[in-house]
Amino acid sequence: MQLMEQRRLKVKGRVVKDQSMRELTSFKIGGAADIFVVPHNVDDLRSVISFCSQDKIPFIVIGNGSKLLIRDEGFRGMVIKLGGEFQEIKEEGDEIIAGAGADLPALIDFVTERELGGLEFLAGIPGTVGGAVVRNAGAFGESLSDRTIWVKVISANNEDFILNPGEVKFGYRSSIFLENKNLILTEVKVQLFPDNREKIISRVKDVTNKKMQTQPLSFPSAGCVFKNPQFYSAGYLIQNAGCLGMRVGDAQVSFQHGNFIINKGNAKAKDIIQLIEKVKERVKERFNINLEPEVEII
Repeated sequence: MQLMEQRRLKVKGRVVKDQSMRELTSFKIGGAADIFVVPHNVDDLRSVISFCSQDKIPFIVIGNGSKLLIRDEGFRGMVIKLGGEFQEIKEEGDEIIAGAGADLPALIDFVTERELGGLEFLAGIPGTVGGAVVRNAGAFGESLSDRTIWVKVISANNEDFILNPGEVKFGYRSSIFLENKNLILTEVKVQLFPDNREKIISRVKDVTNKKMQTQPLSFPSAGCVFKNPQFYSAGYLIQNAGCLGMRVGDAQVSFQHGNFIINKGNAKAKDIIQLIEKVKERVKERFNINLEPEVEII
């Protein structure tokens, strides 16, 4: 694809041709994207959207790639990752406005320093604010939707507007952004509450320690691969269907946590996909339950 030769995309942020997606996903898997762009601000993003619209270039927006599996063939189009001003976090009393490109650890540090509680459950999630909203990230019975006041969006038509939580269509690990890829999340406003800094730090450490004890964090993965079906833990179903250690190439179901598929070194996207299907089949045979992947395959 000779996109960049046709005309130059002018932005303050980075523009990279033939970007390996292995470097941009937590699975450390995936072929190259034709163009990778990191818009610095809203003007940059508008230029990118216009560029894609004029040349009919498909695009996807990613965060830290912690819930993405990019196929081995790569992506024929543009991959957008919000940087620069999209990483800013602002305080408005007990409310916080965070750019979609901000890392979750940075957000947690920001609110902890200002003695604002309510986001401790997000500790240990290696994603961005935008990714957390898109998949309504949560843990231990809490979800980001519980704290969301509004989200700011730019559409593929370069129109900007604000959505309230109902319009975002939050669900279990889902939102409108998984249905409508023409909407680009740029900011979110969340409601927090005053709390003692030491208490917040203690809860963050508790959440982090629980994850460290139960999850295979020493290998590349995309976190939990499947959504929990009603009344069951996906990890429980996978373990009791005899899937622990099941392997295709260098892709393996973790012995430590059944709902994690890990990259033991040189796993391919096709290995992960094949292993996902094997696990789904085994669980279906054993429990007559259809597991739904939480990981998005691009």
